[in-house]
Amino acid sequence: MKKMIEEMTNLFALNNIPVFGITDASSLKNEPFGYRPYDMIALAESLLCLGIPVPKGIFQCQKRSEWMYWRAANIYYQNIDAVLMRACSIIEEIGEGEVAVPIYTCFPYDLKGKGDFWAYVSLVKMAEAAGIGKVGKNGLLFSSKYGPKLLLGGIVTTASLPAMAWPEKDEKGCPEGCYVCQEECPIKAIDKSGKVDRVACIKYSMRSPIFSNLMKAGNFGSEDVQMINHVTAVDDHSMYRCIQCVSVCPYV
Repeated sequence: MKKMIEEMTNLFALNNIPVFGITDASSLKNEPFGYRPYDMIALAESLLCLGIPVPKGIFQCQKRSEWMYWRAANIYYQNIDAVLMRACSIIEEIGEGEVAVPIYTCFPYDLKGKGDFWAYVSLVKMAEAAGIGKVGKNGLLFSSKYGPKLLLGGIVTTASLPAMAWPEKDEKGCPEGCYVCQEECPIKAIDKSGKVDRVACIKYSMRSPIFSNLMKAGNFGSEDVQMINHVTAVDDHSMYRCIQCVSVCPYV
């Protein structure tokens, strides 16, 4: 087990990933049925979550920040996913019969109703359970060092890994009395109780031109919609129109 942790730590260091944590799979046992670690791997024992910060300058490009973030996020999605795949291979190569599955940074996900996206396992909750941050007032992970600008990836595995957080720190979450993200949200999708209207946020902040045009052109069932969305919206095919709740955060 020590060799497994060492090899993954080296992998993360080589790929400029400064934050990761490990926790027991049971920490998310109360998630909705179908979206628990056990729904990915029945004998899941451990969760690993990692994060990489988007450069501060991306959020300070004024009117160009959405385009800059769109490009940065797509580059990071692919890089993080590649690291997750290699980390899963390390677990399976070193472990005795262990298996591991990545929880990718963005795609794929389940599409519920009209525009409600559900990750197979919540990366934000996984990250909080692993001790690398707290769920912030805008629904994103808030890190003591990087604020809300970490992009996350995760792994569910049958390997029994030791709980840890790197680097070690006391995560306290968003500072008390700060409500800038709620106040500056252009569609008021975040209230001061900490509830985020995810559907409203997604509809306003994301666009996939190819997907939108296909939806206008035909009548599709729910499974068809999810398939078409994954094919036409992944990576460079989607556009972020709003990152205001991160851009205005005084802790970015």
